[in-house]
Amino acid sequence: MRSLQPQEVKLELQDFLSKQGAFKVRIADPRKGFEKSLKGCHPLDLMKDCRSVVVFSFNVGLDYYLSMDYQNKNIRLGHLYRDWAGLQLISFLRMKGYDAKEVPLGFIDEGNKIARMSFKVAAYEAGIGVFGRPGIIITPEYGPRVNLGAVLTDAKLEADERMTGFNPCNNCTVCVENCPAKAIRKDLPPPSGFRRDKCVGFFDWIREETKDRNMTCGYCYEQCPAGELVKETVKIRRWNKLTDADANLRKQLVDSYLRGRR
Repeated sequence: MRSLQPQEVKLELQDFLSKQGAFKVRIADPRKGFEKSLKGCHPLDLMKDCRSVVVFSFNVGLDYYLSMDYQNKNIRLGHLYRDWAGLQLISFLRMKGYDAKEVPLGFIDEGNKIARMSFKVAAYEAGIGVFGRPGIIITPEYGPRVNLGAVLTDAKLEADERMTGFNPCNNCTVCVENCPAKAIRKDLPPPSGFRRDKCVGFFDWIREETKDRNMTCGYCYEQCPAGELVKETVKIRRWNKLTDADANLRKQLVDSYLRGRR
């Protein structure tokens, strides 16, 4: 099953994910870097034989906060699509004879919203983008308005380097000036000037005050001047069924189908 060389597998999976809409796909080596990973949140904590972290990124523009309420459960549509793409990638790698797994859902620290593994750290190590002042990944293409995904695999793929020469926060303080929680300091280099506790505490308070009508803040995400701003990336539509069609059209289509099989 493992007849392809690792570089060929990398090129194939990059092509595979680009066809799903990812604008960038890169590889991080779990045995290099990842100093910013918290205890218990390193890729090797989640997959002992992990040799590569495949990191991919979708442009979601201002649709990042578009969500679906399904039986009183609020689910971000971008996250659903990203997770679906990750599952497709896992199937792709397993068909090539490699093991692969998704990052477990949920938080290792519910109070501070600390994920089991940081996609942001993985994206930084893979060179998808750099850390910005508000602790989020900023890309040259779309600034912070991206949705990051990651899959762990035992495939030894050629790792990419961290991004260099891109410093969008050097002379910019837009997020510092606009942050309502005053959670970002401009006198410290990113992301060390970001106070996660203030940020999380603020949007938890907003949710409580508005009875969940306001789910998050969005200032640093939407107002960052880096990259292209795309307002709409997701279009919601209902699949048309034959039963929705005009009666005459339904009869015409069915009759035509049946005639073709006589």
